[in-house]
Amino acid sequence: MGKSSPDLFRRRALWIALTIMIVFTLSYLSHQRHEGLPSVTLPAVKPAQETEMVKPVEAEEDMAQTEQMEQLEMMEPEPTWEFVVGRDDLNYGLTDEQCDIAFPLLYEELDRAREHLVNLNRTIKEKDIHVDRKGTYDGRTHGEFQVMIHDGELYVIKEVHGEPDRSRGLAALANMYRAISSMGDARRLIPNIEFTFDIEDIAMEGEHNKERIRWTWARPKDNRWLWPMPDFDGWSYPDDGVASYVQFREDVAELETTFPRGWYDKPTQLSWRGSFAQNGDLRRALVKAATGKSWSDVKPIDWHDRKDLMAMQDFCKFQFVAHTEGNSWSGRLRYLHVCDSVPIIHKLSYSAHYYPLLVASGPNQNYVEVNRNFSDLVPKMEELLADPERARVIAAESTRVFRDRYLTPAAEACYWRRMFRTWRSVMDFEPKTHYFHKDGTKKRRGVSWERFSFRQEKSFEHGFFVEDKIKDEEPE
Repeated sequence: MGKSSPDLFRRRALWIALTIMIVFTLSYLSHQRHEGLPSVTLPAVKPAQETEMVKPVEAEEDMAQTEQMEQLEMMEPEPTWEFVVGRDDLNYGLTDEQCDIAFPLLYEELDRAREHLVNLNRTIKEKDIHVDRKGTYDGRTHGEFQVMIHDGELYVIKEVHGEPDRSRGLAALANMYRAISSMGDARRLIPNIEFTFDIEDIAMEGEHNKERIRWTWARPKDNRWLWPMPDFDGWSYPDDGVASYVQFREDVAELETTFPRGWYDKPTQLSWRGSFAQNGDLRRALVKAATGKSWSDVKPIDWHDRKDLMAMQDFCKFQFVAHTEGNSWSGRLRYLHVCDSVPIIHKLSYSAHYYPLLVASGPNQNYVEVNRNFSDLVPKMEELLADPERARVIAAESTRVFRDRYLTPAAEACYWRRMFRTWRSVMDFEPKTHYFHKDGTKKRRGVSWERFSFRQEKSFEHGFFVEDKIKDEEPE
């Protein structure tokens, strides 16, 4: 028999209520479990157009930052180049800007020579450039070289043999060649020029024409036409005992290290050697003034018996060194300036390329000047001996200015290149590279330095000692 309808209704109501309670309970538990978890926010998805526009904005910000950094770098001063002895003194290829920074006071003789011509409205013409011809002077024969620089190459057009040893001229040419070849782009940086230089001590001796424009080792102070160039000693002295200028500087540097306290450890004496065969009256006056003095190491020499000779670097062993002119200027002074010593120099009649840097008094004094007859030598020496600190300061200034700056090989290379350009600025012609014959043929002028540097009157050719066949004469 089936159940009654009321019982069935109650059972169904109970199951429905039980189901609702289970669902409610599970829902509640699920909610409680998720409440303790951290919330996570998902990124909103942007349209494609908005996503692509982010990149230009970031790029603009990066560019702005880069420009700002570049501006800050530009505001910071760039490191200034400075000449450092021991690093730059043998750098023959300093740029023009570096030469100006290192040696701003070196070019006074060149500026003077140029201004002399400019003030006279005078230029250097092609007819001015020639070796001496017969009858142009009545003095002794001068050794001369007519030279051309073209497209950065050095040529010797003509050579006239004279009384001086031609090695002087070869030394000057070698020094020029080094100054030229040290330039990375000599064809562009070195101007085309032509000039003549005289290797005699007295370049203008016996001249009829006082307006003779030549390059010379030195000039009389009253002659404004001559152009002083670095003397041949800047390459090498012919005497084997002196060696090259670079090696001499190295020998002196080594010698100076033998004095632990430097200048203070040297004998307090004035040293000099010289022959009376040149400028005898002046040199005798020096010997006479110094004779019998405790501070004197002054002695004449005779080149025949060679008694009392000294090696050039040995003068640097003394606190004081004396300089005298010879036939004209004397190359001795450049060597004395390498010494850590006090130069004692009489009033000079000649000016070499660096002599404007000599300072006889004041806070930058770098030598002690005495009369040409040495009449004041004794009191000047007594003053120096009584005040060794003053003497030490003068010696230090001499080495600072000359040895460590203006008489370095680097300085001379700069001077040569400035001389080339200054000379070009008053030339009114372009050097010719060829001679032209009447039949239309042409011949190259001169001989390249590379060939000329070892040519002699006779040389070996295919094992035979024959006359040099190179001829440089201008065709008729």
